[in-house]
Amino acid sequence: MKFKKSFGGREKYKSVKYKKDLVGDCVIRAISNGLNQDYKHTFQELLNLSWEMLILPNSWKCVEEYLTRKGWTKNKPMRNSRNRKLKVGQFPMTGVYLIQINGHFTCLKDGVLLDTWDCRKSSANSYYTKPNLSATTPAWI
Repeated sequence: MKFKKSFGGREKYKSVKYKKDLVGDCVIRAISNGLNQDYKHTFQELLNLSWEMLILPNSWKCVEEYLTRKGWTKNKPMRNSRNRKLKVGQFPMTGVYLIQINGHFTCLKDGVLLDTWDCRKSSANSYYTKPNLSATTPAWI
């Protein structure tokens, strides 16, 4: 599995040059990458849904509702033969996965981890999949 640094399209609108420019937007970045959507579009849709639900846009309830409305399915953690959760780096090499790890959300597309940091060694909790989704890479990656 490869790692590719990705800001999910945020670099089109804001600076990502310095460490101080990194913000807690992993949900927006992962969803933008996974759904091949523009960063601002994803951010706006999450804000609208969070306003409707009266919760924060990066809360897991908001994320789950958003992805459900987009046709994604939440799955229990994948486990190995010893019943231990798989690491992000152990996921299948084909398909698109939006993976929840402790305090973080990331995107895996056809064996390439798209994130601002390499979390391949982190244990994967629940993850989202969408049947028949093309893994076309967005232009900003």
